[in-house]
Amino acid sequence: MKKLVFLFIFLFGVCSISPLFLYWYGLSYINEEFDPSNIRLSPELEQKIWDKEREVGKPRVKPVTPYGYIAFIYCNVNADLNSPECLEKYPGLRTSALAIKSQVAQQVRGEGNIVWHLSWISSSIWVTRNWDIHQILATYNKSST
Repeated sequence: MKKLVFLFIFLFGVCSISPLFLYWYGLSYINEEFDPSNIRLSPELEQKIWDKEREVGKPRVKPVTPYGYIAFIYCNVNADLNSPECLEKYPGLRTSALAIKSQVAQQVRGEGNIVWHLSWISSSIWVTRNWDIHQILATYNKSST
């Protein structure tokens, strides 16, 4: 019985720490900090970009943790992919990911698909925690032109 309890505690510990490890691992492949665009977009253009990416409401960003990203994925699995319900709970995450996609691709070129995805996810989380919504939307606009 003691072994079973120990095993349960061990597995619970590993499962609860693994998102942080994967976040760190993904960021370890990023050699340079991302450069947000310093261009200030008009509120109308910001809203147009926001609506184009099917985000909900007014442009805003909610800082996300690795655990929050897992909750976002879980929400998308239970609802529909990019459902308004999930995008409302985690505003700006989708647009953040799309804004830095090309920068991540340049930095992890040749490292493989798993590294690419983990680095992209980790970088998206990092951006929601370190950039404001104006920087995210300006960078998205710059990368999509």
